[in-house]
Amino acid sequence: MEVKIFTKILRPKIGFLPKTDTATDHGLQGDINIWLATQPNIKIQNITQSQSGGSFQASTIVISIWYK
Repeated sequence: MEVKIFTKILRPKIGFLPKTDTATDHGLQGDINIWLATQPNIKIQNITQSQSGGSFQASTIVISIWYK
């Protein structure tokens, strides 16, 4: 089994609260879709997601796609 890991900083924070309510994945969905399109013969076994970041740190998301 192999794993492909995607990481993005989602929203840099300035201060405690974000300046906008607009949510964005900063291209993460597009990156994953492009990678999947170039891998037509894989069989996805599992997908995991993790997010980190504190009150004053930018949120970072990690998506792991486990495949054969």
